This record gives sequence, structure tokens and C-alpha cells, in this order.
Amino acid sequence: MTPLPEWTEGYALLRDRIASFPGPDQLRSVDLNGDDPELLRYWPRNDWVPATEYRRVILLGAPNPAVASSLSSAGWHETATLNLLAAKPEDVEQVVKLAETSTVFEAPMDNYDVVEVAEFDRPVARGRMHYGSTFGLLSDPDLYAPTNPDLARRAVLANFAGAAYSHDLPWILLVAAAEHSEAMTEGWSKATKISIWQQS
Repeated sequence: MTPLPEWTEGYALLRDRIASFPGPDQLRSVDLNGDDPELLRYWPRNDWVPATEYRRVILLGAPNPAVASSLSSAGWHETATLNLLAAKPEDVEQVVKLAETSTVFEAPMDNYDVVEVAEFDRPVARGRMHYGSTFGLLSDPDLYAPTNPDLARRAVLANFAGAAYSHDLPWILLVAAAEHSEAMTEGWSKATKISIWQQS
């Protein structure tokens, strides 16, 4: 049994979910209405199928082909592959120059801070960061048709990197889509693979 790291609860909070721990190696979460149950855990070592209550399963680490096969046979399918990236705040860019027509807004919320980039007062990128004891956990920024998607995304991440640095956090973590993981700027490294499975 491998206990889950602290960031996993933060990942639920980033997505406005309520987390509980059936065991040290499992995190169960639901939405704010108590619906849409989800299970997060490391890949099991043997054949395994989750309890019927779950609509989604998030599995951490290197995939287990035997478990993947048993999931598929039980009517589950993989819908997304993500990567947990890690960096020291001082090793990644903390300032991104935007056009004069762009503005960056920051707002603290209960479980996370929000950063939004606007062009001509129109929101074009938004991200969230949850503060843990030794890290800031970022969500992959959402983009809303910015003029320069890469620049808008980098601006959100740079703002959070600067915030983590100012809070003396030794690490920033980012849950990123696989296609974004390959395009990250210098300083980031892959820490954990994240596989998301849904019931068919």
C-alpha cells in the first residue's frame, strides 16, 4: 500500500470537488452537489475493477497492462493522459511580456487563487493554484481563443511561479495535458503520469 501524496487532495480542490480518504492509498471525491463520484489511486498491481459507484477513475504512475485490460473488459475506457510536472519556482520563467492591450487579474478564493489574462477586457486565459505545505499546485490553464495561446498560457503559469517564489515554496506542480507537457519551457520535469478512465 502506497500512501497518496499531499498534492492529490489539492487536485480535487482545484476542480471544486470534495475529497475524502477511504484509505491512505485512495482518494474519493464528489462534486459540490455530492454527485459524480470519482476515485484516485496508484495503478494496482493485479487485476482490478473499481466499485460500481464510481463514474471516473484517476490512476497515477506507470500503467499496468493487466489492469488496463480488466478495466476495458469491464466497460471502462481511457479518456485522457496527463502528466504531473514539477519545478523549482526560481528555475522557471516568472515574467512574461504581454501586449499593452492585455491585462492580468488575480483573485484569492477559498481553496485556490485564480489568475486571468484578458485582451481588451475579454478573458482569454484562466488558471488556478492551490497552496500546499511545500508546493503550489497549478491546473493546466483554460484558454478562450487568445490571440497568442502559448503566450497567454505562459503568462498564467509565470504569474503563479512568481507567487510560489514569493511564498518561499520549494516546489510548484502542474497537472498538464500530455500535448502541453512536451512544450513546457525550461525548468520543468515530469514527475508522474496520470491516466483518466471513464465508464463506457
